[in-house]
Amino acid sequence: MPVLLAFLPLIIIIVAVVVFLVLVRATVKKMWQVAEPNEALIISGFGRSRPATTDGMDFRIVTGKGALVLPGLQTVRTLSLTLNETELQVNCVTSQGIQVVVEGVVIFKIGDSTPFIANAARRFLGQQPKMESQVYNVFEGHLRSIIGSMTVEEIIRERDKLASQVRSASGI
Repeated sequence: MPVLLAFLPLIIIIVAVVVFLVLVRATVKKMWQVAEPNEALIISGFGRSRPATTDGMDFRIVTGKGALVLPGLQTVRTLSLTLNETELQVNCVTSQGIQVVVEGVVIFKIGDSTPFIANAARRFLGQQPKMESQVYNVFEGHLRSIIGSMTVEEIIRERDKLASQVRSASGI
């Protein structure tokens, strides 16, 4: 028994160190956030409040790697970079005054470069489910404008012209 008492402080220190290491590991694991291949992490809060950043962003974008996030001081949200699609069915009037129904599919995604991700974060972060309806509305307006400047014959015979006008109007 006296031998055990002699080692008691050492045993207490070892147990305390093990508990400390387990707590540190759990805390670091909670703080380390990793971006999936098809998403961007948008980190805001402490550390990006400098007024004169070179990129003009007040948040940090992380793609394809991990980042240390300080709970309570920083917020991390994800922005999906996956391919999306929405079907269009738009009632249009041609330049001849003939009503036509145009059907199509719009395939869209957020670009992979930092400026595209930053713009999308400012516009859609927290509203990603609304993105499909907003894209639909934009393309509906473009299609009505383009079809309104074409005749029925042009729409039927010159599909390449229609497709190229849609691409140029959408900024592709």
